[in-house]
Amino acid sequence: MRAERVQAFSDGVFAILLTILVLEFVVPDYQEGHLFEAILGQWPIMFAYVLTFTYMGVVWLFHHDLFASVKTTSIWLNILNLVLIFVCSLLNYATSLLSTAIASGNGTDMAAAFGIYDVNAMAISAAFMVLYFYLHRHPKLYSSPVFDGYFGWMSRSAGISVLIYALALAANFWSIQLGAALLIGGVIFHALAYAGSAHSYRRSRRKMLRDARRQALKDAPGPGSESGPPA
Repeated sequence: MRAERVQAFSDGVFAILLTILVLEFVVPDYQEGHLFEAILGQWPIMFAYVLTFTYMGVVWLFHHDLFASVKTTSIWLNILNLVLIFVCSLLNYATSLLSTAIASGNGTDMAAAFGIYDVNAMAISAAFMVLYFYLHRHPKLYSSPVFDGYFGWMSRSAGISVLIYALALAANFWSIQLGAALLIGGVIFHALAYAGSAHSYRRSRRKMLRDARRQALKDAPGPGSESGPPA
């Protein structure tokens, strides 16, 4: 299967998941003249929406760059991609739980909701870690050997994010605020890691193009090397 087909399918799923998030917003019940206060009371929904939209947006950017580097797929690459999409799709449910628990103000419920979100985020990072490692071990699937170091580095970066979300999960048992801060920190880490990986990706692409041009010049026949037609 061509990588473009897998990427197109995945992009469609990510677009649907991001669109579904906004369905959490409904017009609140309010007394006449107090609409603004009622809207402010929906801040838990807005918080969960912004958090997840930012997180999913960065996840999509990672996914897009990954498959832009792949020239062909394999059965296992397709399966690993489906696993990644599956755990990403669960984030909509985790987002609903989070906004509902925050709105309730119950500490036990908030700890549970943040914990479920942490586990979901860990699963997404773990899926990326395995996906990058698989590509690192199968260089025939991607477009140039210059991406070998890139995929290895990205696999290690995904492993770090798994640890961050694991710390956030553990912190929920001690302090919900600390757990929430670590969760947000994990999303920020993803954004910073993408900025670094995008630079590395562009540098790898430039090197690949330079190498291709050098090879083309080397293979091109020199002046006077063409032989005339046989007598």
